[in-house]
Amino acid sequence: MRPIFLTFLLALGLVAGCGQKKTGAENAASLDELNRALAVVAMRSGSLPSSTNEVAAFLALSGKTLPVPPAGKRLVIDPSKRQFVLIDQ
Repeated sequence: MRPIFLTFLLALGLVAGCGQKKTGAENAASLDELNRALAVVAMRSGSLPSSTNEVAAFLALSGKTLPVPPAGKRLVIDPSKRQFVLIDQ
């Protein structure tokens, strides 16, 4: 009985661990998540970060990535709004 139970637990563990991994697009942070991360990074350092790399490093801690902007646009930090915005390249 014990070997059957252990085999069942092993099989259950393998099935639970075989979930699909998220791809880059599915794992990208939303604009709201970006702005929350920006606020946290700004509170930690006392000022807005000079580049998006600091926010990207913070997002990486939670398994998120920066989203890919649409063609002809790029993500920048607007210091007056203290938020991420899309601008023309």
